[in-house]
Amino acid sequence: MTASDSTLPAPAPAAKNSFQRIAGVFFAPADTFADIARKPDILIPLLVILVIGFASTFLAMPKLDWDAMVATQIDTMKKQSPNLSDADLARTEGIMKKMLPFTKGMVAIGPALLIIGYLIIALVIWGACRLMGGAGDFKQAFSATLYAHFPRVVLMIIGTVVVMMKGSVNPMLMQTIVKSSVAGLANIDMIEQPVLFALLGSLEIFQIWTIVLLIIGFAALSKLSKGKTAAIILTLWLVTFVVKVGFAALGAMRMKS
Repeated sequence: MTASDSTLPAPAPAAKNSFQRIAGVFFAPADTFADIARKPDILIPLLVILVIGFASTFLAMPKLDWDAMVATQIDTMKKQSPNLSDADLARTEGIMKKMLPFTKGMVAIGPALLIIGYLIIALVIWGACRLMGGAGDFKQAFSATLYAHFPRVVLMIIGTVVVMMKGSVNPMLMQTIVKSSVAGLANIDMIEQPVLFALLGSLEIFQIWTIVLLIIGFAALSKLSKGKTAAIILTLWLVTFVVKVGFAALGAMRMKS
């Protein structure tokens, strides 16, 4: 071997396939996201999320008790606005029931809407990282975002299993069907205590897990330090958290007025 041969850089490791990456997100996230940054892929993780999402929705939909949801909402209105007449309550109940097909339709296409949400998340974080001097293109960002959300896919599967084990489920209870948040563990009522539910519902193990993976993934593709990437992502999360709690507070004020 000549002197020049000894100075040649080591060849890059072979890229993992998509299913190895999905497993790697859980067991070796740093190496996996470094691999994704070198050669991002979108199609397979996107299809896996959609297939599991629509399968979970198909299995869960027959178990959802929509009449119970309407009854819960009407009961809440009675408690918060005791001066409402029976005619007003009956009219409101009728409107709610007429809206049920639209509500069911939105739930049915939920997995597709989820992907749109991931696109927005990828775009916002990628843009923020680029503004802070980071590298990487949007394909890398979207790929990392999809893989970072696989803990949420696990939550979806667990939630579907829990729903299938029950006779019927009030759709309003779906957010805490898996006791993975402080709000769920404390049995906080999202109707009676919307602000507290928004506060404690954000302290959720699968959400925290996803945030950690986003930090690892975007640090790998942007070439920013993990500390700087964490500051960017946590700041963006804090903004959404404040907006979420703010809307919950406004809703509570409107119901009491």
